[in-house]
Amino acid sequence: MRKMLLSGAITLILVLGIGNIVFAHDGGNGWSFTEMLPMMKEMHPSFNDEQLEQMYQDCHGNGDENNKVMKNL
Repeated sequence: MRKMLLSGAITLILVLGIGNIVFAHDGGNGWSFTEMLPMMKEMHPSFNDEQLEQMYQDCHGNGDENNKVMKNL
């Protein structure tokens, strides 16, 4: 009985650990502007869509070296 509990606990830890690693490294580029727009509007209600898009581009950019550093913070 004790071996089964230990085996189950180890299996659960491995499944959760590997699942978190896969989720964290999904290979995607993060959220798109359209996915973030509702949250950005809530945080900055006085900004229009163009200002919000500019803010998004400033933070996420087009992949140049400075923006890669910002994404990794």
